[in-house]
Amino acid sequence: MGTIHFLQHLFGPHLHPLFLLFTGLGTSAVLWPLLLLYSWLVDPVFARRLAIALAASLLTNRILKELFNTERPFQIDQLVSTPAAERTATGNGFPSGHSQNAATFYLAFAFRHPRRWLWIAAGLIVLLVGLSRLYLGVHLPEDVGGGFILGTIFAWAAGGWSGLRVWRPSWNVLIGALTLVLAFAVGAEPGACGLLAGCVAANPGFTPPGTVKGRIGMVLGGAAAVGLTGLLLYWLPERLSPGIQNSPALAYLLYLAASLMGFGLWPRVWQTLTPQPLSPSPPPALAGERGAL
Repeated sequence: MGTIHFLQHLFGPHLHPLFLLFTGLGTSAVLWPLLLLYSWLVDPVFARRLAIALAASLLTNRILKELFNTERPFQIDQLVSTPAAERTATGNGFPSGHSQNAATFYLAFAFRHPRRWLWIAAGLIVLLVGLSRLYLGVHLPEDVGGGFILGTIFAWAAGGWSGLRVWRPSWNVLIGALTLVLAFAVGAEPGACGLLAGCVAANPGFTPPGTVKGRIGMVLGGAAAVGLTGLLLYWLPERLSPGIQNSPALAYLLYLAASLMGFGLWPRVWQTLTPQPLSPSPPPALAGERGAL
């Protein structure tokens, strides 16, 4: 608790909104839209790899929180936190989910593109997220440190590890079955399990658009497709059967469908509907050049 008191005394209460902003950089509401944009516009192959790592990191974090079952600082001393800060805290203390998410996401790009400025930028963001969790009184230093370590491992797996040379389609089925066991037999969070299953099943075999018009269409159409998927699987079932929103099966299906749509189905639909420019044919070889190769 001494570290928390020191940081709160050092920065004072006036920076509380700023640290809430910093902590938001480690939330799923920020990271997953950013990753979808990166997938649609830049590099779908690496985005899918990072999506799998981020979903696995999220699921691991949820499982470890239940296993360690540690208290948060404001559960020990209510004076160290505020209602706004406590609303950012879900589940138990160790490890810090925001810190782990931030380390997994931002450091993965530094591992992928090892440039000094990128390492500095990614490390600074991760540090600010962890610092905010301490300042806001929602995590202890060991919670944040544990999140940093785990997140760095998943970041390396996404951006630094060369990966398996051969990926068999049957492994998608095995991982999907594993997430079902974790969600409905072990009691892991169904949404995180469905998210991992969807990211693994997605196969983004497309080329990002190269024009401004194509990029705008890709983003607007993708946002509509993912939003409609969530609406149909969240709003409509509740209208048909009130109270079903709390169903673990619906949570699993919702995150499975949303991730599969965002990282796999929508890009394929977009590429099918959008005519792709033909590659220019090479000029015919001259008669005297044919034997020169």
